[in-house]
Amino acid sequence: MNNSDIRLAVVGFGDIAKKHLAAFRALGANVVAAANRSPEGRRKAEQDGGIERTYPDAQTMVERERPDGVLVTASVLSQFEVIRKLIPHDIPLLVEKPPAVSLDGWNSLRGQIEARRLPFMVAMNRRYYSVYDRALQRMGGVEAVTSVSVEWSEDPEKMLGLGHPAEMIPLLNFSTSIHGLDLLVFFAGIPRNPRLWGRNLDGSGDSFQWQMCLHGQTERGAYARFESSWDVPGRWRVVVDVPNVRMVSAPLETAVLYARGKAPEAIEASVEDQQFKPGFYGQAAAFLEMVRDHSYWAWPMASLEEISAEMELADSLTRACQTSSTAEARVLP
Repeated sequence: MNNSDIRLAVVGFGDIAKKHLAAFRALGANVVAAANRSPEGRRKAEQDGGIERTYPDAQTMVERERPDGVLVTASVLSQFEVIRKLIPHDIPLLVEKPPAVSLDGWNSLRGQIEARRLPFMVAMNRRYYSVYDRALQRMGGVEAVTSVSVEWSEDPEKMLGLGHPAEMIPLLNFSTSIHGLDLLVFFAGIPRNPRLWGRNLDGSGDSFQWQMCLHGQTERGAYARFESSWDVPGRWRVVVDVPNVRMVSAPLETAVLYARGKAPEAIEASVEDQQFKPGFYGQAAAFLEMVRDHSYWAWPMASLEEISAEMELADSLTRACQTSSTAEARVLP
């Protein structure tokens, strides 16, 4: 099967779906159908996405179209239910993060995925950044990594200003933390028994002045640290160390190497990462390979075990911030 033979369908249609489809089409895949509950979403798929056949629900679309793969880009609250209903169709799935908004929800999905040996990929596109791939080649690969630090800031006031209700903020924290935690796991490995804490600087609990942190050694022997503050401005930063070399990524689409005795080296992004949303082209190519081979997992894709670890960490950090107005450290088993 060539890419030109692959028929893809998409559930949900917004800006992120358009970015995915641009990469898939550049690789030669055919996008044959879209599903969206709202008439407006279906119109966007037709007019902005150039998709002729649209459906009000994903199951009807899959049953009638029988696509080779499905891209799921529904809303945060809808992802779990859409994925749950699509798993029994045994069609490879590429799903936006998070696949569920609770650890229990994800565990139920994982059980079904494993039982069916379903080709399943969570869209952790930063794993496919060309600057990270090129930097790691110069640094000796992830096996050489000794330390990783991730700084992850969010702005709840901005989220509220965009119209998100206050009760949604913890869920958004959960879902956005997955991004940063995945980078930690990607570069360092899964933390084993990490020490973590979280707090709300507002003792009344009426606001989201959250601070959270975890640190510990990973399965690969690297030291890993994740910090996130919701009470200050700022963006994301990743620092990766190997002996005598440090990679700094800030903003995340960039990478600069600092080697002992050498001038800093800025890593150039690939042509594809300059043309498309960074990481999307490589991610799309990996999913198409999964569809062609009906394969289960291939590096640098996030494994089900890694996703589970990240979901558990995000869940624990979120709950720590919700339940404590003072820092309370504990070890996550």
